[in-house]
Order: sequence, then structure tokens, then C-alpha cells
Amino acid sequence: MSAIVQCIHYSGQKSQQLRNVPFIYPSIVWVQTGVKKLQWQNDWISIDPQHWLLTSGHSQHTFINQPSQSVFSSLQLCFFIKPTTELINRSRQQASSNVAPDYQFDHAGEYLFMNVINMPKSLPRNVQECMVNAFFEYLANVGRLHQLFHSQDLSWRDKLVALFKQQPAEQHSIESACQHFGLSKSTLIRRLREESTQFREVLAELRMGYALTLLQKQHYTQLDLAQLCGYQSETRFAQRFKKQFGLSLKEYQQTILN
Repeated sequence: MSAIVQCIHYSGQKSQQLRNVPFIYPSIVWVQTGVKKLQWQNDWISIDPQHWLLTSGHSQHTFINQPSQSVFSSLQLCFFIKPTTELINRSRQQASSNVAPDYQFDHAGEYLFMNVINMPKSLPRNVQECMVNAFFEYLANVGRLHQLFHSQDLSWRDKLVALFKQQPAEQHSIESACQHFGLSKSTLIRRLREESTQFREVLAELRMGYALTLLQKQHYTQLDLAQLCGYQSETRFAQRFKKQFGLSLKEYQQTILN
């Protein structure tokens, strides 16, 4: 049974200044310890343990993770299923204008968040979906659900990510993707262009996000990490990592808790 949510833990023992961090899936980030200073428009927003960061999928953010008493930690809850169009529309109707991505949650929100991340994976899928949908109902009622989901429809970026995430290290090609979807190359290129993206951009986005996730679990050599993320060239992977995040792999590893 495929998962409908994923919870990722991030931590650090030194300040982490990261740019263009990809959020592949609609996500809620809850800072547990420390502060996440998020660049938003022409300002900075401080996301503390009393606030969530809500972000849609296929977005990128620049932020600084600042430890408190030498520790920064956060939970990222990623959603793999979508709410109904009715809920998304209700959320828009409830929302005030110019909604920032931070939200000061209440006890009901905390309760529902914890229920979702702690629900046993052995539960039947329909029961898990009911629990997640209850959370979606809450977010719609407070006018925040549409910040995570702009539409109920799957984009072609979504479809590619679903394909890539099964085996990030696979040597994915646009030709193999076209064969999987039963499309011509020109059709897939056109559909991605309509979404203002390209095949290689979606693949690189997923692999860079996957690299950060792996680094939180254990220490990897640059070569091992490159291969796990589907790069045959260690140098090319290192260059991409530095270009994406603004710091080298070694610099990032030095900020993570041992």
C-alpha cells in the first residue's frame, strides 16, 4: 500500500542558510526547536514553534534555520493525496487577502497534525484517508488549505515526480517517461512547457530534495550520495548541490547534528 503522507525530520547544530530549497509535495513544516527565518517577498518571516510554514508542491524557499541552545529541529509533513475541489474553494472563500505562508495554529490544529503523523501505517488506507481529510477540513475552515493545494487536478510535474520517486537513482530519460505515459516526446515537452517547467528541472528538483532527506539520516560520502541521487558524476552532483543550495555538501554536513 502506497503511503498517503510522509513525515521528514530535519535538524542542525549550527545555523543553516539555504537557498532555493525545493518542496516537492504540498507540505506543512512545524519547527520544534529554534527558528526558521523565511525570505518572503521583500521581507523575512520568523517561523517559531507556535507557527506552521505552509507551502505548495513544486515550490522553492530560501531560509535560515537558526538553532536554539545549539539545536534546530523541525518536522515536515508531506501530502501525497489531494483534497476535493469543494474544500479548496471553501478555503479560498474563508481566506483573507495577502495571506503569508506562516500560520499560528491552535490546539485543534496541533491535535490533528499529531494524529496524522502518528497514525499507524497498518491502518486500512480508507481510514488513513479519513484522518487526513479531517485535517484538510480544518485547514479549509481556517482558510489555509488552498496555500497547499491550488487545484485538485494532478499536473504533469506531479505525474513525473510520482514516477521518479519510486527510484531516484534510476537513469530516467524523457524517452522512458514518454513510454511510461504513452505520450510522444513533443507532447510531453509541450505539456511541461505549459506548466513553465522542463523534464530535467523536475528530475533535478526531486533529486536535490532527496539528497537533503538522505543527509538527515546518516553521513554519506559525496560519491555515495551522488550515486543514490542518480548522478554518475560526483563532480556534477557537487556542482549542482552548491548551485541549488548556496553551500557545498561538506558545509551543509557540518551543520547537521551528529
